[in-house]
Amino acid sequence: MCDQEFRTLRIDPRYPFQLQTRACYDNYCDYHKCQRLLGEVDDCKIFKRYFETICPNFWIEHWNDLREKKAFPGPI
Repeated sequence: MCDQEFRTLRIDPRYPFQLQTRACYDNYCDYHKCQRLLGEVDDCKIFKRYFETICPNFWIEHWNDLREKKAFPGPI
């Protein structure tokens, strides 16, 4: 049994006609920036939901590895 709620995410107005690659990367960065600035708050969860929905899992795993090594090339 799955206890996770499933629903469709709204369209991100920042990326109306673009490929989702940029949206994936930006939401990943935004989530971790939000976490760094605000801590574990509900306001950050929307970014996490977005990147977990549109990013391939192996990208997320790779970026997490880079963050752990302090080698992530993004604005976090």
